[in-house]
Amino acid sequence: AVLPEQHPRTGVLFGEYGGKEPAVAPPAGVHEAARRRLAQAREANTRPPLNTTLAVVATDAGLTRAQAQKLAGTAHDGLARAIRPVHLMTDGDTVFALATGLRDLGAEDPVALNPLLAAGAEVVARAIVKAVRAATGVEGRDGGGTFPSYTDLYGPFPHGEDAPGGRGGESGSPSA
Repeated sequence: AVLPEQHPRTGVLFGEYGGKEPAVAPPAGVHEAARRRLAQAREANTRPPLNTTLAVVATDAGLTRAQAQKLAGTAHDGLARAIRPVHLMTDGDTVFALATGLRDLGAEDPVALNPLLAAGAEVVARAIVKAVRAATGVEGRDGGGTFPSYTDLYGPFPHGEDAPGGRGGESGSPSA
């Protein structure tokens, strides 16, 4: 019994792997206690809460409709990096992209969009980590009690300290 955003053996959030800072695993005893507490919450509730994840990736670049669709599509990779499993039958997981058009991307260069596409996936994964750390527990749908949040289970990051690189419990969008 684990959260879908974390590695079942270590408790590390999937979105932290491959990030700018090394992933920090909670102590084994903390992880085992978290697994037991989450299993108890699942036993008390016959139906877990729904897990739809929505994301918006915004840029000041000028994008065509096709480029914005491509950005939204590559940003979906951020969902897959941070949530496992993702895009199941009961999920509405999706990413929207928008562009203000304030900065010219250089349309004459066919690969000018590539750094933005790569950043889209990275910021979505980082935003999910921040959101999971900032979330609170949620009441089960059938009155069986509260499903604890990651922070309820593991404490502040990393287990009593602020996160490196600004990836701790603060909410909001990460900078690319």
